[in-house]
Amino acid sequence: MEYGGYNVSEKYSPIVEPNFYFDAIFQPGLTFSDQHQGEADGAGAVKIFKLAAKAAKAPKSPASDFEHGNADNDLIPLLINNAQQESTKIYNVQAQAVPYNMADEHLSQSVQVCREGWQMSGLACLAHEGTVMGDTEAITESNIIKKVIAGRKSIRKQKASANVVLASVETYSTMLEVAGDKFTPVKNDEIIRTGQMGYYLGMLWVECNMLDLSTAAKYYDYTGTLQTEDLSKVEYIMYDWRGLHIVDLLSMARLKDSENFNGTLAQVEIVSGYRLGDKNYAVVKKRAA
Repeated sequence: MEYGGYNVSEKYSPIVEPNFYFDAIFQPGLTFSDQHQGEADGAGAVKIFKLAAKAAKAPKSPASDFEHGNADNDLIPLLINNAQQESTKIYNVQAQAVPYNMADEHLSQSVQVCREGWQMSGLACLAHEGTVMGDTEAITESNIIKKVIAGRKSIRKQKASANVVLASVETYSTMLEVAGDKFTPVKNDEIIRTGQMGYYLGMLWVECNMLDLSTAAKYYDYTGTLQTEDLSKVEYIMYDWRGLHIVDLLSMARLKDSENFNGTLAQVEIVSGYRLGDKNYAVVKKRAA
């Protein structure tokens, strides 16, 4: 670098400019159920029991005999068969040539990209295993309340609760314009820091910018089949959070000395399984191409 033709020393800032990442949309006990955490067997499978459904009982007159029915149940399998992995090579000669802690910064980045992939797989599970609505008309200010209530109606008629709406940026912004002061932001430091959430129409709304930008979200389903979902046409996913099960078997972040080069490996691995307990737990509203 020169000042008026005179060479001067250069100095580099030790502060690393942050990258942008998708919002943190999945929070245990709020937007998904982690109640089966720690129940995986040695083969990485969780077997979830569900009692067979029974109809409401009709009344009898007093002094009637009992009618006996057999006990029955169903089995919902969840396979922990999704691995998010990231490994970055950090040569010591590179690390010594920059003024910031290169290993720590790349480890933090690896955590972020694996977490993004973890969340994208959860969205793919909801989009694939939920019920796609037949209505493909785009949401606007004039029809958003009607179309949201239609999704709620569909879930409630299946006896589930419509308590979470994952909305695209377009849908969320439209909702804010219509809701005005009827929108109640969530007062939680961690949620405010990591994502935009609030209550409207009796449901928790979560702004999910992954829906606007993800054209090929992938996850391995409970049969071991790789599923790919185009989320860019999804306007919202409405669901009962108690029915979305995410189980992590392994979560690891480490800095490891390399054995075949002079340096360090920044490595992250997350191993998870995803399952929507029943297709009626979620509805997926898409717009036409």
